[in-house]
Amino acid sequence: MAKSPNRLSASDAVRRMAEKRLKARDLVEACLDRIDAREGQVHAWEALDAEGARKRADQLDKRARPVGPLHGIPLAVKDIISTRTMPTTCGSAIYRDHVVGKDAACVSQLTRAGAIVLGKSVTTEFAGGHAGKTHNPHNLRHTPAGSSSGSAAAVADFMAPVGYGTQTAGSVIRPGAFNGVVAYKGTYGWADMTGVKAYAQSLDTLGFFTREANDLALIRAAYGHAPADPPQRGEAPRIGLVRTPWWDEADPYNRKNIEEAARLLRAAGAKVREWRAPDSWTGLVPAQNRLMTKEATISYAKERARFSHLFSPTMKAVMVDGDAVSRQQYADAKKRKKIAVGQLGEAWETFDLLLTPAAKGEAPAGLGNTGDPLFNRVWTLLGTPCIALPFNSGPFGLPLSVQLVGRHGDDDRLIAWARWVEAKLA
Repeated sequence: MAKSPNRLSASDAVRRMAEKRLKARDLVEACLDRIDAREGQVHAWEALDAEGARKRADQLDKRARPVGPLHGIPLAVKDIISTRTMPTTCGSAIYRDHVVGKDAACVSQLTRAGAIVLGKSVTTEFAGGHAGKTHNPHNLRHTPAGSSSGSAAAVADFMAPVGYGTQTAGSVIRPGAFNGVVAYKGTYGWADMTGVKAYAQSLDTLGFFTREANDLALIRAAYGHAPADPPQRGEAPRIGLVRTPWWDEADPYNRKNIEEAARLLRAAGAKVREWRAPDSWTGLVPAQNRLMTKEATISYAKERARFSHLFSPTMKAVMVDGDAVSRQQYADAKKRKKIAVGQLGEAWETFDLLLTPAAKGEAPAGLGNTGDPLFNRVWTLLGTPCIALPFNSGPFGLPLSVQLVGRHGDDDRLIAWARWVEAKLA
């Protein structure tokens, strides 16, 4: 039986449309049908533009040839990213009816490449730690993580093939892991963030959720990046297994899963050796948190001055924590980051990519907590590109993932190796 169009990866859908075996309108309708059937349970969407998506799909179907790498692909846009016609609420009552009237730079980038904005996906409050309304589609009683909860859940539940996310601590990689989809956080600064509501400007980074690693190359192509050459026949990567200083805080079954991934990749020809992070890295998690909370007090100073009564207790606590960060502590955090970037640079003399946990384990039960970004904070702080790939499931039958980390600025090579890893772990 043929797959329903909404279950196709972006790569498969683009190929079928180029071959005139699929229309953009049919793909949009299949996604909307899925949303009609499941949104009442998953709650992935803050707003939909069904008629706008249909109109855009019809326009694309009339074109003689594809307009770009993402021709006809429906897109979920995280609701801290501005769109011209729909409200951008940032997950807060403060911005409930706020229509910016202009697309964010990243939205324009993909629509020029042929993507179709399907709607705004749920974010946690201001992309922070206060949970939104979204449920994990694999088990509705478990968290989908945050802050890019709606986009991850929408892709996982076949409501959209691609979703935009942002990461300041672990808001792309962790939702990808909890929802069992491919997640990509780019190198810090890789994309124009104009029109994206800031949380911590030295950390905020754009990312995506897709169904397979190959889709990431399509998205990068929409940004003008040529895919890296695929590995030659018989070529295999040099992989550093990074247990990190927090290895013991991962659930035992997840540690075993990472070791199993390393074993399979070694058997497939990869040269897998341990890379031991310096002991000083234990100080990077508090350093990341200090930068994040201090910068959040700057980003949300206006909202705090006028509407602090509409902040959640979680957001109020972030403001208090940020106020407590002294100028010296902030400078020390920046210094720790600079030193660690240099230390990580030594790893690239030996390895092509690093393998490490994407999360502590499965998505925790309950919807009031989005999970712990412990295994993401350092890589966000250091600005490296990261990819989460689904691999196996845990004791509750929920997805597990591995996290791949690449050299700063070498996103396309990391994506090429992610495709290799994905194939070997399949």
